[in-house]
Amino acid sequence: MKTSRYIVAAAILIVIVYLTYFVQFYIILGYGISEDSETWGQLGDFVGGILNPLLSFVSIALLIKSLSLQGEANKSLRMELKSNEKTEKLRSFEVLFFNLVNSQKILFDSFKVEFEDDGELACLAGVEAVMKIEGGIEEIRNEGGEDQQVKDYLDRVDGKDQIFGLSRAFYIIVRMTSEKLSDAEGFSSAERKAHFMSLVNFTDFAQLRLVMICIQFMDYESTKYLRSSNEFKAAIEELGLRYELY
Repeated sequence: MKTSRYIVAAAILIVIVYLTYFVQFYIILGYGISEDSETWGQLGDFVGGILNPLLSFVSIALLIKSLSLQGEANKSLRMELKSNEKTEKLRSFEVLFFNLVNSQKILFDSFKVEFEDDGELACLAGVEAVMKIEGGIEEIRNEGGEDQQVKDYLDRVDGKDQIFGLSRAFYIIVRMTSEKLSDAEGFSSAERKAHFMSLVNFTDFAQLRLVMICIQFMDYESTKYLRSSNEFKAAIEELGLRYELY
């Protein structure tokens, strides 16, 4: 009910009280207009005695309405402040997120592995190195090799722990996304999923395959965390990837 309606209601009450007095004493009882100040005082007592409780009720109703409106305004303000706080958190997170994504790209660009080819050492980098590793895994699998043999092969190839470094950089971004965009921070699983998908899409496909190799075969703390993250697993599966690629 709008405030103007309360004002109209108060005006109607005043008119009704005066009209009631006029009808009762002037029309029904036939009294004329008195020149006695005491009689006019009685009119004031009559009007005041009836209108004061009624107008007090209207005033209380207006006060309650005002408090209700103030409460709604405060609620809207709190929601706006919360929304602004969430937006600022997301902005700060995304600055760090994309810096880390760029850092892992730089790390992958410097990824180099030495392979023995016909008794000679050959140094391969980036995509070529990943393809060579995949070829080695395929040979082991074709010969009936188990996961442990693949793991031993990766340990031999990764003498400088570069594969570990790349998988750990990827893990840091995944973990940071889970923690910084947690439910406790006011974010939803859909928002985390969107950033997981962004991470996968912005990661070089060869590097992503290398990370999947680590998740499947290696027992680093980073790969254990990635295997246990149901939200991240659901995101990559939606993109057509899975942990058991080899």
